[in-house]
Amino acid sequence: MDEPTAAEGSIPADADSAAGARHAALAVLSRRRMLETLQAAGEPLDVAHLAAAVGLHVTTARFHLDLLERAGLVSRSAEHAGRPGRPRQLYTAVPSPDAREGHRQLAGVLAAALAGDAVGGSSRAEQAGQQWADTQLPAVRGLSDGEAGARVAGLFDRLGFAPRLVATEHGSSVELGACPFRDVARAHPEVVCSVHLGLLRGALRRSGIPARQAQQAGLRPFVEPELCVADLPIPRQRQRP
Repeated sequence: MDEPTAAEGSIPADADSAAGARHAALAVLSRRRMLETLQAAGEPLDVAHLAAAVGLHVTTARFHLDLLERAGLVSRSAEHAGRPGRPRQLYTAVPSPDAREGHRQLAGVLAAALAGDAVGGSSRAEQAGQQWADTQLPAVRGLSDGEAGARVAGLFDRLGFAPRLVATEHGSSVELGACPFRDVARAHPEVVCSVHLGLLRGALRRSGIPARQAQQAGLRPFVEPELCVADLPIPRQRQRP
């Protein structure tokens, strides 16, 4: 049976704390299986894939995903693929708070170590960012510049940067409103921001932008207290040939 029962259909009203909401959301086997599928995938999945993986109707799977999202266990983002029509919704498992804190501490330790290398720390950090892009995006060709920019913005969205792709006088920029490593970046900008610059340049290269052109991408950290800007080295008006 694929329709949710009354017990499966909502998070109880008394589950007003974050921990209570997560506990209530995971009290249902179907939702646990969907979350486990996302955690094992290591990449965003759409509702059709998740429904097939756990043997549910798409409508029912979407219902359960909405509850997991409300509980803070999954995040949803729109796929920016340059296709007409409504963008496909992709879901990603959200790391537990303890895991996020561990990642931040590890990032701080690694950033401090690289910051101690005054000669090569920044370049090594940028190279690490380029390698990070290689693991996050398959290489594609044939995209228009606009599609490549949207693909880069989509990657930063998936990684938690809350990006906004904007047109500028000379091209395009991606405004990054929520750096997941903000505290570490403020302490060691020469390292963390270099990693993110490498990620940006690598993502452009993986999206079909020539390597020399991709290397012209720039990152302006903390133009406002909570805002960084990535400048894309792509013309504003050029379309797919």
